[in-house]
Amino acid sequence: MSFQLYYLPSYERCVKHLGQRERHIAKLVVLALLSYFSSGKPISGSPFIFEYEQRSYRLIFKKLRDLIWEAYIEGKVRVLTRLEKDIHYLVFAGNHDQVRQFLKSF
Repeated sequence: MSFQLYYLPSYERCVKHLGQRERHIAKLVVLALLSYFSSGKPISGSPFIFEYEQRSYRLIFKKLRDLIWEAYIEGKVRVLTRLEKDIHYLVFAGNHDQVRQFLKSF
């Protein structure tokens, strides 16, 4: 199944509050998700290997709740998406503790 990815204003606000290194990692996560979705591989619990600028990254993409999914390539920055039909909406980016706090209010 092919998925689409859309940015929500909440995600863009989160990214603005990240440091430069964290913003770069969040960008890599989004690029990895786009690559994963375009690969046509079914979503599974297995890591997806993503190549970018002569380096390989392992994308972890897993379901957290009914509609909420988590993606990360390096443990420091996690990106949350909300799945509706075949569209993943980017809703949040932050570290592990920030994600846990966000999920409490979601």
